[in-house]
Amino acid sequence: MGFFDIGLLEILVILAVILLVAGPDRIPEYARKAGRLVRNIRKMTSEFSGEMTKALDLDGEVEDMKSTAADIRATLKGEAAELQETLAAEAREVKKTLDAETADLAETIDASSKEVKEMLEKEAKDLAETIDAEAKGVKKTLSEGAEEFKEALDKGAKDLAKASEAVNGEAGKTKKTPKKKAAKKEPVKAVGSGDVAPPGEDEMGDETG
Repeated sequence: MGFFDIGLLEILVILAVILLVAGPDRIPEYARKAGRLVRNIRKMTSEFSGEMTKALDLDGEVEDMKSTAADIRATLKGEAAELQETLAAEAREVKKTLDAETADLAETIDASSKEVKEMLEKEAKDLAETIDAEAKGVKKTLSEGAEEFKEALDKGAKDLAKASEAVNGEAGKTKKTPKKKAAKKEPVKAVGSGDVAPPGEDEMGDETG
């Protein structure tokens, strides 16, 4: 039986080499050192074996932990799927509610828009009728004023024409009257002895001439 796969012959050869190198006086010291070395090696070996055993136990615990983690992951995955499905269902319900409210709001706005449009059209029609009536009234008033103004102008023109005819008639009478007076007074002038004619007669004669 060997130690670390070293047979008895190899051990004897090693001891002989040590004996030749170190000498017989130091063999006990090297033997003690060799014994301590062997004890330390055994201690290290036992500790290593214990650590390996613990490591193997830890491997089992690691496997358990892995199994537990896998179970937890599967549970969380299932809960996440359920939560996702719940959220999706709630989102669909919210969307459905919002769509319904949006449709109602659109109908309300459409109805309000129609009412406002009808009201504005009615007000525009009334305003147009009012403006048309006022325009007709203004046009009628302007037409009547124009007719009255035209009549007044025509009347003024006629009155002016009459006045002009009257003035022309008076002027014609005034021009004819001095001729008659001069004709009546001509014999008196011829008979006289060169007296000067009274003032006014020469002027009348000049106007007649």
